[in-house]
Amino acid sequence: MQPNDSGSDRRPSEAGREAVSRRNREIAPGGRQISEAIGQKVLHGFLQNRHQTLMPLSISLGRIADAERAAIARFAAVAVRAGSASAALEPVRACLIGFAADAEMLAAFEAALQSPPPLDAALSGLTDPEVALIAFILCLVAARSAGPAAGAFADYVALHRGLPTAAVRAAERRYRT
Repeated sequence: MQPNDSGSDRRPSEAGREAVSRRNREIAPGGRQISEAIGQKVLHGFLQNRHQTLMPLSISLGRIADAERAAIARFAAVAVRAGSASAALEPVRACLIGFAADAEMLAAFEAALQSPPPLDAALSGLTDPEVALIAFILCLVAARSAGPAAGAFADYVALHRGLPTAAVRAAERRYRT
């Protein structure tokens, strides 16, 4: 026996019901899509501004106090010595010059290269969070060419100075390549 082909056993399939419901749905007004697109653009702009505030595009050592600039110069020498000193010396020196280090700061850097301070003394000079972030950036610059030990040292400096995770990530995106 074959099943009864009368219309009583026919039920619309699940896919058929879904197609019918899509055809009969109401179309949302365009204002919702416009407000969502504007909201995404505003959020994107806010996040970009937040990242720019955490990690400015340019760092200027000229606006930092003399004592803190000297601490950065001493620490830069320690960062160079953390890995291969010969490979990291020129990138760190170029970075200091790019950050607008004056002749006095570069002289302090050269003197610290000849007689590097102990690590605890170099780290204790980094009391200001902005100065500690600059020191971390110098470690990242040194780590580019100095090898994995210098990279681990940069991570240590970030942890030791308690740098915020967002600032560390922003600096790594920009300076660790």
